[in-house]
Amino acid sequence: MKIHEYQAKELLAAAGAVIPRGIVASTPAEAVAAFDAFGGKPVVLKAQVHAGGRGKGRFKDSGKDFGGVKYLTKREAVAEVAETMFRFPLVTKQTDAAGQKVSKVLVQEAADIAREIYVGMVLDRTLGVPVLMACAEGGVEIEEVAARTPEKILKMPVSPELGLRDYQARQLAFDLGFTGEQIEQAVKILHALSKVFLEKDCSLAEINPLVVTPDGNVLALDAKINFDDNGLFRHPELESMRDLSEENPAEIRAGKAGLNFIQLHGNIGCLVNGA
Repeated sequence: MKIHEYQAKELLAAAGAVIPRGIVASTPAEAVAAFDAFGGKPVVLKAQVHAGGRGKGRFKDSGKDFGGVKYLTKREAVAEVAETMFRFPLVTKQTDAAGQKVSKVLVQEAADIAREIYVGMVLDRTLGVPVLMACAEGGVEIEEVAARTPEKILKMPVSPELGLRDYQARQLAFDLGFTGEQIEQAVKILHALSKVFLEKDCSLAEINPLVVTPDGNVLALDAKINFDDNGLFRHPELESMRDLSEENPAEIRAGKAGLNFIQLHGNIGCLVNGA
């Protein structure tokens, strides 16, 4: 199960991570009201869809040249951009050609950025334990960095019984180039990421980017969390976070019937039993 960025950051914040202030809007008028609530300071409008590559995406048939993440400084611009986001489907490298309808927009207080770092946690099936991955070169190009220079991706195995240890978090913070007071801030966020991953039965939890501001503050600017469907029965509190409008209707029907169905392209189907 996937959730939206704003929901992922709420879970991380509850576990101790520092996140930017943000307000979720369901209409252009609510987006403008959120801008006003921040005192007219610069904001970033972020389309909430279950697809990556939002910033480099485009709104189909809108005639606009911006994607699903837009920095804005003026009230009238917030209204115009929000109108486009809610009206036209967002097409990214992870959606089909039809794109994905946007039902919610996160109006987030803009942050000055001095550095961008990537941190994420997944299950390493070879080692049989969760692994905390990190890279000092985070941001929208992380996939290209991983492909070109995989040696830059740091990996730290984490015991599912003990969780991320303090010495592991500090070592990773040092290796990522955090200095001075930034180290403890980074350690706190790394612990929050690990805590959410382990306690909520996640299949993926990542912060990209984890940023350092010019005044030395460290905060989780963006986040993505996916849950292992097999563990959802242990977390009824997560059901309210599910957005069925983002899911394939056929897969939803199959799930209600106790079946696992994955929609593929083409006209050949596979019916399998067992692993």
